[in-house]
Amino acid sequence: MDEPTAREIEAAVQEALGLFGTPGSVSVQGRQIALRGRGAPVAIDLEQLVEQWPLLPQELRVRKASDIARRLAQAHRAVSSLAPPAPAARVRPSRHIVIPVGVIALVAVVALFASRMLRSREAPAASPPAPETTAGEDAARNARTCEAARKRIYAGASMGPFELAGWVAELWLAMPRGTAAAEAGGAGEPAALTAESVGLGALIAQGKLTAGADAELAAITDGLVEIVPGFDAEEAGRSPSWRAITARFSGGYARAYFDPAQRARFVALADRMTDAATGALGALYARCAHLPYHDAGAWFRGPDPAAAATALVYASGLFAEMSAVDRGALAALPGVGPIDALRGAGAALDAASLGRLVGAHGGGITKDGAGAVVITFPVGGPTRATTASRTVARKLQVGVGQD
Repeated sequence: MDEPTAREIEAAVQEALGLFGTPGSVSVQGRQIALRGRGAPVAIDLEQLVEQWPLLPQELRVRKASDIARRLAQAHRAVSSLAPPAPAARVRPSRHIVIPVGVIALVAVVALFASRMLRSREAPAASPPAPETTAGEDAARNARTCEAARKRIYAGASMGPFELAGWVAELWLAMPRGTAAAEAGGAGEPAALTAESVGLGALIAQGKLTAGADAELAAITDGLVEIVPGFDAEEAGRSPSWRAITARFSGGYARAYFDPAQRARFVALADRMTDAATGALGALYARCAHLPYHDAGAWFRGPDPAAAATALVYASGLFAEMSAVDRGALAALPGVGPIDALRGAGAALDAASLGRLVGAHGGGITKDGAGAVVITFPVGGPTRATTASRTVARKLQVGVGQD
């Protein structure tokens, strides 16, 4: 089986397993698929699905994946039921009944052994324990999983509860030069780029969200937040009048980003962090950690419609796998760098016009308490920000293609 097919089957079955309430991760091994989670791992045959998968329409793929997930869940429950009971406390028998109790105990042991042998024939055999993996192997597997999930969402599938290994969520904030946070976040600055140095010390401590950031998100134990430069050296050179920082969320925080029940908390957190860092432009999105493409955009903010449109086109459109922006057309616009050029191109854009542009792709536009314009997209439409950025880029005369 080729690697892309294996990863697609893994992602589809992982999503279906979530509907059965079975925890763990799946991996295709030759012509078998294994489930590893709590208790002993199990494996079942894929039978003819290996050859059929590339030829199946999406509806049949979903049905086949659901059937495999059901069989794995049943096998997992069957193997888990074979766990031995806790040993009973030893009680010294009375001298007068030593022989009868010994005989009864022997009979019970034989019966128990026979019962378990019978049940073991009926239950699927557990696969051998998963071998230990290196950090490099884990990273490679996470990358494959993320790419398979990414392929699914760009094919029109919803985000679903499939395995989210390999994803990170990022909050990108840009500030005009001269602010304290801006001076801390540029390329070539000293290495001491910390939450405290950019005004986020009350919200992030030792790589974790604090209760002051959000009490429920702060309860996630396996998440990590890092503050990194928001421009690489090339982008910093193109926008000399701006500096940027990025708050990168990984682990449990990245999983929470894709949870519909947690998305509103993440959006509120983005607003809170933007205010604390005095950000002028902001964008919240997710991506595969090993890829530069910005996917699954959720929130874009600026002090006016032109600035909010700039945040969307810059952070989503410019970093799409198929760029939404014609770099040549952008460079021809007046302004010192792409951010100033985009703001200038959108100067005549009002909130109602911007709302119609993003609304055509399922986005919404609001104003916060400080009057900033905010564009949001639902968790169920992970590619809508990318498609909306194409429409807005064309409105600003820097887009690729035609409406």
